[in-house]
Amino acid sequence: MPQPKDDLSRSLVALDQHQTLVAVVELSSATWLVGGIVPGIERDPLKKLVPDEKGLLNLLSPA
Repeated sequence: MPQPKDDLSRSLVALDQHQTLVAVVELSSATWLVGGIVPGIERDPLKKLVPDEKGLLNLLSPA
């Protein structure tokens, strides 16, 4: 069966795990939980935030 042209379930670019930051954000009305895979760090960081857009952007922005 042919795949549709706009198949968003597959990435068209290879993911280089040694150079790519992967962040996952779980949102609720009380707290936001941010997890990630960071190249060069053995552990998977996890941070709990109060719901705040600027705080989230500061956390994900390079230093």
